[in-house]
Amino acid sequence: MFIHMSEYTSAKRWYQLVSVLVMLGIVCLTLLGVTGNSPKAYADGIPGGNVSDPVVRAVDIAKPAVVRIITMLNGQLTVHFASSVNKDVTFPQSNSGYQIALSGSGTFITATGEILTADHVVTPPKQDLDQFLQQQAAQDVATYMDQVLKANPPVSADQVTAQLASGQLSSTSQYSSPQSRVYLSTAYTGPLSVTNFQDVPSNVYAPVDRIERQSSFTDKDVAIIHVSNMNDMAMVQLGDSSSVQQLDNLTIIGFPGNGDVAGNTATDLLTLSVNQVSVSSIKTTDSGAPLIQVGGNVEHGDSGGPALDNNGTIVGIVSFGAASGQGNTSFLQASSSASALVQSLGLNTTPGPFQKAWFQAFTDYSSNIPGHWHKAQNEFKQIATTYPQFKGVQPYLDYATTQAKIEKVPQTQSTPHPQQLTQTASISSSIPWIVIGVGAVLLAILLLFGVIVFRRRRVKRTPATTMPASSSNSPTQIAPPVMQSSSISPSQSAYGRQVNDALTAFGAPPSPNPQSPRPGQPPAQSFAPQYMPTQSSTVSTNSATVPSTNSGALVHWPCGHMNRPVARYCSVCGEPAPPKPPVRKFEQ
Repeated sequence: MFIHMSEYTSAKRWYQLVSVLVMLGIVCLTLLGVTGNSPKAYADGIPGGNVSDPVVRAVDIAKPAVVRIITMLNGQLTVHFASSVNKDVTFPQSNSGYQIALSGSGTFITATGEILTADHVVTPPKQDLDQFLQQQAAQDVATYMDQVLKANPPVSADQVTAQLASGQLSSTSQYSSPQSRVYLSTAYTGPLSVTNFQDVPSNVYAPVDRIERQSSFTDKDVAIIHVSNMNDMAMVQLGDSSSVQQLDNLTIIGFPGNGDVAGNTATDLLTLSVNQVSVSSIKTTDSGAPLIQVGGNVEHGDSGGPALDNNGTIVGIVSFGAASGQGNTSFLQASSSASALVQSLGLNTTPGPFQKAWFQAFTDYSSNIPGHWHKAQNEFKQIATTYPQFKGVQPYLDYATTQAKIEKVPQTQSTPHPQQLTQTASISSSIPWIVIGVGAVLLAILLLFGVIVFRRRRVKRTPATTMPASSSNSPTQIAPPVMQSSSISPSQSAYGRQVNDALTAFGAPPSPNPQSPRPGQPPAQSFAPQYMPTQSSTVSTNSATVPSTNSGALVHWPCGHMNRPVARYCSVCGEPAPPKPPVRKFEQ
């Protein structure tokens, strides 16, 4: 089979063109899908960070509800010396006592002023208090030993601290009742105008008026405290700690003491920290309390702070850690322990008006539906008007206002109606699927068009790729027709034999050695009408008998003799044959 090079090249180019078109269709479909699903509402420097991330968004919503808790009390240390003169001496030697301040974290869990924290934040264990008290009294004790007891050699404050901690220097401690204060974070108040922590406005903090329910540090280490004048605040829901598993990522929000590098600066001391931790294991205490062991950056001061899951609910409360030379291991109290206290108190943890408004406004702020900037702007304005103390809303309001100025909204109204925004949101959510569907249909049409055109090209070049009857591929020579009234066998065509090789050419006798069928096969059937020979293989024309030149049998000549047509002369008398009639060729 031979193929004309020009047609082969054209078909090859067409195939390449179709391939390129198909690839372009796939790329366009992919780009349409990505464009339809990609968020359009986020820009660099947006307050709150990457609010398209649901974890970041959940943390941003929860941050205003996290508070810093500072517990203060006075302590006195009585040291028992071995001296026969001055056996027991109380420090400080004045009656004021040493002031001890302990810092922790907590979270509003109701709209009526209830805060969840660790019990040791508001009821410090005596062993922790003794450590702080000994450190504060160490210098006074060392001075007394050097000046009054004439210690030789003189002792330092560090040496006294070590002796008190080891019991080498016996002592007894006394403490006043602890008093705790709850300070709102700058996520709620915004940056403070005062620099000294002692000058923080009174509306930024509130005293803890009661501990509503608690479980001691040696048990479950959770407590629910109450503050007055802080109702309808931001709050966080309790989650299901039983769903926490190894390798889950949790987010800790709190106020680590190591972050207080700015000394007494009010804004820095009330700016919270956010850290991610990974769940290492699920454990229990000796009393059977469930614990969540985590690895990550958990520090002193984070105690009582919430551990949020990816949905932004509290599944753990920072409790304690075990430090060693090889690293730190931290433990969270499971939220199930806190839920038991909430149920025993019958607390209503339904979000209040502020939390509902804040959640809705931030959800619209982080959305990407048309008109969401205008909607978030109006909602933030309403919150700022209703809750003037919530200065933390200002960066979000400013950014939403800026974006609303360049946001395209329906021309019939400058500010979309909430019902219209809801309808637009549903339509916008279906646009990506519509775009993808249209792209798929276009791609299918393109593929179908390419297949149809390719097949047409292939059909058109079929005659050029088929050999003529005279090709050496044909085993039998087919004689051209010589009679006006004859017809072409269906086994023949202008392009050669197309049925099977067992059929003989038209006008020739059957093959003396027909091709025998294979065992088990029926004899080959001809699709042409069977040829029936006549008594004489002659054709009458002009009343003269003309022998057929295609036959080898004996025929009658016009002279009356019978012989084979070796030539156009009678082999007996030499009389020539009449002139041969013209041959009319049939064209296909």
